Amino acid sequence: MFGNWEAITAAAPNYFVDYQERPEAKTELRWIDRVCPDGTWSGNLFDFYRRVYQKLTADLKVPFKLEQGQRKADTPVHIALREALVNCIVHADFSDRVSILVVKRPDMFGFRNPGLMRIPLEEVIAGGTSDCRNRLLHQMFLLIGLGERAGSGMPKIFSGWKSVNWRTPKLWEKMPPAQTLLELSTASLIPDDIRELLHQQFGDRFNKLDDFEQLIVTTAAVEGWINHERACQLTTKHSREVTLALPRLEHKGFLVSNGEQKQKSYTLPGVSLPTPDEVFASASNVNMLNSTESSTHNEQNSTYNEQSSAHNSNNFTHKSTQQESQRDRYGRLLNGYLDKPYIDSVDKLEPSYQQELFLRAEKPRNKARLSKDIMENAILEVCREHYVSVSSLGEIVNRNPNALRQQYLKKLVDEGRLCLAFPQYKNDPKQGYTTA
Repeated sequence: MFGNWEAITAAAPNYFVDYQERPEAKTELRWIDRVCPDGTWSGNLFDFYRRVYQKLTADLKVPFKLEQGQRKADTPVHIALREALVNCIVHADFSDRVSILVVKRPDMFGFRNPGLMRIPLEEVIAGGTSDCRNRLLHQMFLLIGLGERAGSGMPKIFSGWKSVNWRTPKLWEKMPPAQTLLELSTASLIPDDIRELLHQQFGDRFNKLDDFEQLIVTTAAVEGWINHERACQLTTKHSREVTLALPRLEHKGFLVSNGEQKQKSYTLPGVSLPTPDEVFASASNVNMLNSTESSTHNEQNSTYNEQSSAHNSNNFTHKSTQQESQRDRYGRLLNGYLDKPYIDSVDKLEPSYQQELFLRAEKPRNKARLSKDIMENAILEVCREHYVSVSSLGEIVNRNPNALRQQYLKKLVDEGRLCLAFPQYKNDPKQGYTTA
């Protein structure tokens, strides 16, 4: 807490603390400001907290408010950031190899600490239960008025973000290595253009919905659809309340349901989401995009354009069938419903592009037993820039498709590292996967 760098690292060789301010809403590692042990300061936790908290809150607006005759400089957002920073420090497993990392970006604040939570995430978010990994550190922060040993930290973070109508904080765990991540987005729950759209469609009725109902309808407008699982991610409410809210909004005319039981999803009235069967049935329809010039994946936007790739359309003989004319020059399906090309068949890929994908998966293709990290990285490489069906993915990485889905794909989707072509139909056999 108060030591110097040499003494701290002698006792905890993996100890490292890092703050980065990044200029853009990207995951790149470029920064414009950084605080880490560089020899110009002690490197201890107390000094790290003092330096970083000032930088986190430097740009926050503080409305003029008097309390007992004095101006109050704290807002719920200040409190939330303070709690998040203290939690990140006192819950860290300093014996692990992951560093404490705090990130400030124009669109969010991010906190990462080594080690998993010691109680279930649901209980952490609900509050009331405390099990701190580093009790002495926690006690020292407590003595200067920072933090409480009452399990109230996370509820304060959630309520602070709710007070300014920002998106619900996201808390999750990740392995390997074991780490806990907290993302505090500064994006408004209801962007101005979406609010205007909803007012045009529903009038004053939208304003009469409670906060959670507005959030559900807004998410359906922004993301195109919502289901029970997605709605549960937006709130700390019990899943039973979510179960009741969705049909209630349908009854009021704000949502329209599609599908049955576990596959049920909801959209705004007048919005229809195609099923995978409908999408691939349209592969033989003239309305499907049938040239690179009519697609967002044209030669200018493609990573594999003529200037940057050895792949050339002259190397691939297109058949004259309607089905083949609706593929790009690498043999990937193009469809107006999907934002990326889709690989449905390895055999239909242009030969040199097929070999490039095999090269991305060289390690799993040549070795039956691999570490999870290597296998996951290979999957992410193969799925870069397009959607890949599970059967095609299995063929490329030389693994059983069902085993891939159970052992890797579900986990990568849950962690946000893979995205689904049809998120509202998670278990559809025609599902496609792309790197996030």
